[in-house]
Amino acid sequence: MLRCKATKGNQRDRLTMTRTKPRPRRRSRLAKLNATSLYETCATALNREIEAGALRPGQRLPSERSLGDALGFTRLTVRRALQVLAERGLLEPDERRGWQVRSGQVSDSLSTLMGFTQMARMRGLVASSRILSLEYRDATFDESEALRVAPGAPMLDLSRLRLLDDRPTAIERLRMPTNRLRWPDGFDFTGSIYAALESQGIVPTIADAYVDVVDATEAEASLLGVATGRGLLRMNCVTTDADGVAISLESSMYHPDRYRFRAILHKRTKRWP
Repeated sequence: MLRCKATKGNQRDRLTMTRTKPRPRRRSRLAKLNATSLYETCATALNREIEAGALRPGQRLPSERSLGDALGFTRLTVRRALQVLAERGLLEPDERRGWQVRSGQVSDSLSTLMGFTQMARMRGLVASSRILSLEYRDATFDESEALRVAPGAPMLDLSRLRLLDDRPTAIERLRMPTNRLRWPDGFDFTGSIYAALESQGIVPTIADAYVDVVDATEAEASLLGVATGRGLLRMNCVTTDADGVAISLESSMYHPDRYRFRAILHKRTKRWP
């Protein structure tokens, strides 16, 4: 801040200028909320451009300044919005400096338990399913051990082809004990199983999972549209509720060009004994 004061010389008055330190401004809670609202609004606007096809998969985005001028946001707001879209799996770093629309591959975090339908909705995609098989049968010894039920306990065995925007993305197999779950007559098994569970007060909370790679069989390759023998990402997991009661045993195989898993690793700070 500049402050002026008048001083009197021998023949004429003169102005001298002194610099004073500006008072620090405290950022109000409302200002923080407004900043959050701005970059979320900007992210929504960019997401609409992607959904409308104005920004195509693999296309390099204009500079932050150009996007800001076009959308009416500051460069910092645009930068934060781009980071948000990258976290949601819609953008990825360009080979050069900048960002590009992710080329049809969905990134799923291994640190968050989320259903396929919810994950798709967060990324502006439409999830759908095709039932491959559905039967009620007795649990095998291995299944009963994983689900912690008695051998021969009744369970639902459901296999589905999962699609994102009508593109085959995963083959999912769910095995769920029926002692807690009630599936009404005519239930639509193409919808969200997680949503159906939560409507019954059963909330998936923890998933003990591991990921490996398997070769696609002829049937699996045909469903996913890949060559026989192509490597598929496979996730096996047992999902439990907050009390540790098993809900499902899942084995899913993912299209390698349309899905990937992402993990954030933290260095262990505590020393080993």
